[in-house]
Amino acid sequence: MKHFARCGVLALALSGVSQLACAIDQLEFHGYLRAGIGLNGAGGGQVCFGLAGADAKYRLGNECDYSIEPTFTGRIASPADNSSWGITLMPKVYRTFANGSANADSFGDELPVSMGQIYLFGENLPQLLNGRLWGGRRYYDRLQTNINDHYLEVEDGDGVGIEDMNLGFGKWSVAWLMNPNNDRPLVNNMPAPSSSVNKKPYRVTTRLTGIKTIDEGALQIWAGFYGQSVSDDVSTTPPTPVNKDPSMWRLAAYHTINGVLKGSNMVGMKVENSEVHKLWRVVLYQTAFVDSIATSFDFTTQYRSKKDRLTTGDDWLKNDWFTIGGRSDTRISGPFRFLIEYGHDQVKPQSGSWLRLDKLTLAGAISAGPDASSRPTFRVFYTYAKWNEAARQDAVNGVYNLAINQNRDGTNTLRQVYGDSTSGSSFGVQAEAWW
Repeated sequence: MKHFARCGVLALALSGVSQLACAIDQLEFHGYLRAGIGLNGAGGGQVCFGLAGADAKYRLGNECDYSIEPTFTGRIASPADNSSWGITLMPKVYRTFANGSANADSFGDELPVSMGQIYLFGENLPQLLNGRLWGGRRYYDRLQTNINDHYLEVEDGDGVGIEDMNLGFGKWSVAWLMNPNNDRPLVNNMPAPSSSVNKKPYRVTTRLTGIKTIDEGALQIWAGFYGQSVSDDVSTTPPTPVNKDPSMWRLAAYHTINGVLKGSNMVGMKVENSEVHKLWRVVLYQTAFVDSIATSFDFTTQYRSKKDRLTTGDDWLKNDWFTIGGRSDTRISGPFRFLIEYGHDQVKPQSGSWLRLDKLTLAGAISAGPDASSRPTFRVFYTYAKWNEAARQDAVNGVYNLAINQNRDGTNTLRQVYGDSTSGSSFGVQAEAWW
């Protein structure tokens, strides 16, 4: 068996420079960072515009938060079978601009650090069809539309899984996820299920990707089951029954064609179903590039319909969301770029009229490279938003109640500035990088 490469402080002291080279070779560093500052057009701190009841908002010039995610991967062992074993660690910093709001992540002037990911892995395992074995806490099963930072699929959590096993016609992944103390809600916008020794929520998720269809085309299928393991509490006499929450299943399919308009095309659909939650979604996401004007384009549109209720005895509450939006990113000269983004959202709550929001952002940027994806990038932006009277008047579902996972800048900040208006603006600067 090939000698395992092991690098540490003691080894460095004993082995000198050659062992130092080993240590560097075994460490990978990548991550993501987004930070900015801004003001609103009426006076005061930057506010961000989104409709409650929508699944996302358009992000350019419309992000009221910091996100810092440095990720370190260390290779611990490299056996003779060409597999690789190691650990990934990601400390995470997240802070919103809405300091003082009881409904926001508010930490004053501090940058709070949490452990976003920490897991062990073994990859390129011949015994698992060259797949990857992992266990721990990680960002998992993430499928995103970048323009509005919308996660079509996301299964972050604690668990164990086997990933990307090569079946010949596609790559198969499966994982079992649960939190030792609690878990996230079983379904969108529903209360998190209680967790105890007698009741443990869990998730089983699987995907099959890379299924060849046409030239440059591939299909991926995602599925999952959300349930609980439950037993009665026998420490009392008689035993105390423990109720089981409704389980849920989900099924989705996404088809991607590379090279369309010198970009890529993705269409998809998704269904979720339980006794307290039902959802269906159709989505289109297109990227493109036009050489003659040195411009990249992103375009997305989506329709999602869902209905929820707290218990099986309650009435259903329906919510529909439609969105359409696009972004252009033009290289002017050298590192200088000009960006335009427009997004339109509509939400139809259970009762009342359609709520509407239009958002337009103009931005100049300096980027470390010729492409729209070149990073780091530094932006100066101006954002203008306009919403209808129904959105202004609706205190629960309107533009002010920003109960969107990607927004998280409090429920009152926008109302305090633009509560008597149907339009508003923000401007500021932002830096972003992934590496």
